[in-house]
Amino acid sequence: MEESSFSLVEKTIEKFFENFEPKEYLYLDVLYRFEEENIEEILTNARSCKLPKKYHSYKDLLQEQIAKKLSLTNNDLFLYTENVIYVKRFFQVETPADGPDRRACGIPPEMLQEYKKRFFPNDEYKARMLELLTFALDSTLNIKKINPSEFRALFIPVFVNISDIVVIESSELEDLREIRGLSYFLLREMFEKMMLSIAEIILFHFSNQEKKAIEFLSHYGIHETIDAKGNHYKPNPILDESNRAWNMTTIRSTMIQHKKSKQTLYDKTKTILSLLKKKLNTYRNEHKELTKHLYKEHKEFEKVEEKLDHIHQTLDRLEYTDAKEVKFLENGEEKLYERKPLITHLFKSEDLLLNQKAQLHKSTKELELALSNKQKEIYVWEKKLAESESALKNLESHGHPIDSQYERIQRALAKTLSQR
Repeated sequence: MEESSFSLVEKTIEKFFENFEPKEYLYLDVLYRFEEENIEEILTNARSCKLPKKYHSYKDLLQEQIAKKLSLTNNDLFLYTENVIYVKRFFQVETPADGPDRRACGIPPEMLQEYKKRFFPNDEYKARMLELLTFALDSTLNIKKINPSEFRALFIPVFVNISDIVVIESSELEDLREIRGLSYFLLREMFEKMMLSIAEIILFHFSNQEKKAIEFLSHYGIHETIDAKGNHYKPNPILDESNRAWNMTTIRSTMIQHKKSKQTLYDKTKTILSLLKKKLNTYRNEHKELTKHLYKEHKEFEKVEEKLDHIHQTLDRLEYTDAKEVKFLENGEEKLYERKPLITHLFKSEDLLLNQKAQLHKSTKELELALSNKQKEIYVWEKKLAESESALKNLESHGHPIDSQYERIQRALAKTLSQR
């Protein structure tokens, strides 16, 4: 049932490409650029179908069909990026047999430098080339699909095609010789970074114990090996700058230690950050409560002062009147009081309110001091938190001390991979 379903999808795709005109998407006769919406009809079918094991994903099926439609060769490049598919034909250009400009297709270096400044004022090509390389590592240079022998034959054409794509999509150049000259010019600068990126990906998969990555690296050593297809590999050790040979065992040991040490240090730093944040939040909540309490005390102090002011106004009024009965507002209710008992009552109330005012004044000062001290504590813990966050960023940007050992392996592997 599954095979029948796939056969139907395969026929649908083949029929689609029979009527598909790719020239509409062709630039300078060497670069095709398809949006997903251009082939949405077959994408829907390919994504929903269970594929045979030879395909890692629907993208492999699509690559196979497009390669068939466009008669692609091994030197051509298929890149399935986010929402865009690039198909780049590898082209040859005539270059001078000798001379200083031979490696740049005869284009003077000063002209290439001027092109670079004009089309890439902020070195945008660097990030773009590395970005496209990540997609190539998912297709043409995917170590799950190729062996070291195939990698050696493919990686240079892939690099050149990637550089060509970046030049074509970002410049106004139309002459293929100038495009290739600038492409080589940029690639010479990016070659080492691209090889290091590939080495990093391989080591990542190797550290995760992925079978294909282990098989791939197993052919780099001091002994001759043979792969499942019968390909013979001469001794090709992974040598670092100190001429130390790294093998599967030493690489695995270092990778495990590297991963564990980084994780331990990272977890420890994150734990410290978590504790600092928790402590800081506690102080901030306490500061908030103190602020609320102080506000209430201030309000209460104002009410006492209002009551005292009202008493003083009443006493001033009684001093200038001989009336036996006087109206007095207390607790929101106005009543008629006899003069002498009222005066006695007012003096007693004044004493009570003055005592209350003194207590409120004292408690307010204590709260203000506590609030000030709490603010100082918050400042200290905010500083500690900022320092710890800075330390974590520094760790992430500069790495763990054991990173130097990992980077040594990475550089050694990149150098070994680049040998043809």
